[in-house]
Amino acid sequence: MSAPLTLPDPSAPATATPLVRTVRIEEPVDLLGHVPAGVSGAWLRHGQGLVAVGRAWSVRTTGPDRFAAASAAFRDLASRARVDDEVRVRTSGLIALGSFSYAGASERPSTLLVPRALLGVHDGEAFLTVVGIDEEPELPASWRDLFPSSPVDLPAASPLELEADHTPDEYQALVQQAVDEIRSGAAEKVVLSERTSVRTPEPLSPALLLTRLARAYPSTWVYHLEDVIGASPEMLAQTEDGRVFSRVLAGSRPAADDGELDEADRRAFRADRKERSEHAYAVDSVVERLEDLAAEIEVSAEPFVLRLPGLEHLASDVSARLHEGVTSLDVAARLHPSAAVSGTPREQADEIIARLEPHDRGGYAAPVGWMDASGDGQWAIALRMAHLTGDRSAVLQAGGGLVAASDPVSEHAEALAKCRPMLRSLRGDAEA
Repeated sequence: MSAPLTLPDPSAPATATPLVRTVRIEEPVDLLGHVPAGVSGAWLRHGQGLVAVGRAWSVRTTGPDRFAAASAAFRDLASRARVDDEVRVRTSGLIALGSFSYAGASERPSTLLVPRALLGVHDGEAFLTVVGIDEEPELPASWRDLFPSSPVDLPAASPLELEADHTPDEYQALVQQAVDEIRSGAAEKVVLSERTSVRTPEPLSPALLLTRLARAYPSTWVYHLEDVIGASPEMLAQTEDGRVFSRVLAGSRPAADDGELDEADRRAFRADRKERSEHAYAVDSVVERLEDLAAEIEVSAEPFVLRLPGLEHLASDVSARLHEGVTSLDVAARLHPSAAVSGTPREQADEIIARLEPHDRGGYAAPVGWMDASGDGQWAIALRMAHLTGDRSAVLQAGGGLVAASDPVSEHAEALAKCRPMLRSLRGDAEA
């Protein structure tokens, strides 16, 4: 097991004092219309959220204690912060955006970042936050100076070049191997994933990818930080006023042509024993791991169907009252990896994943989101995502939960369907 490593931003000394100022923007702001070419991070849903530029402070951590090390560094910074916030809404003031790696042994560091500037919209109220380190932050003459209009969207000039890690037969054989291990008693559920490398004809623009994703999938949490970008339907841990909310997705059914299932197929989906079994493992894993952090845990009486273009999921909502002093990142660290992205039991499932998946998962299926100075925040699971690996290259990753009744061909189709959001955003049109 590797030792934790904390790498603070060398430009910000250990005793740095962040000076934070948030001012109200009196005019309405179309947040998706102001994702600048130099965007350094984003968190978007239903036209609201945060768009970031620059880096005032950051910390990078590795190892099994990466969550605790990052959280401690940010809490230390927040204890010294001087904040002038005239808006005082959920995402104003001192905010850190974060992206963590799936495994403690990952070569990819986990990151918390405080941007130089944030453009935010919350419940229809727009605001600008600027941050200085050991100096007063300078407000621009207009917020548009920092957040000009989003780049003009143009269709791709030529097709993408796609190359999966495995042929269909190879990936289905891996699925069958995992199912055989489940049937032998090595685990009850395993979540296996596949990677697809993409080469693009034009340089990649995170700003364009974000706006395409947010407009096409408004009900998902659209995110970007460092090398990860995507549109996740799954909220791992959201905390506010002493309560935590988690949305669990497990059990999926593709729908043709980005449409929806018909009612007969949806009823069959909800009643499917394999899908219900997979879903129950995921819900139980969240409830069990919350028990030490929270009380009064409540779970949806029955799974409901969450409808997204081309894919529907069984979903359950879990909520609870947090114990005093527990932060959103504490909850995310305890829940990760949930059975929805790892399996049951977690240790056995992760061991099977490590043997069958040839590459480090990096930021895939790991917590991504934001946290404020009090510890409240939102952490989704980095799904429907890509790692941006170069000026014209990205690696998509998607998978599905396997139980004893899983069919390799259906599971492969599900993994392909979960790549559609990123493929559509990379192409810049409706083709997928």
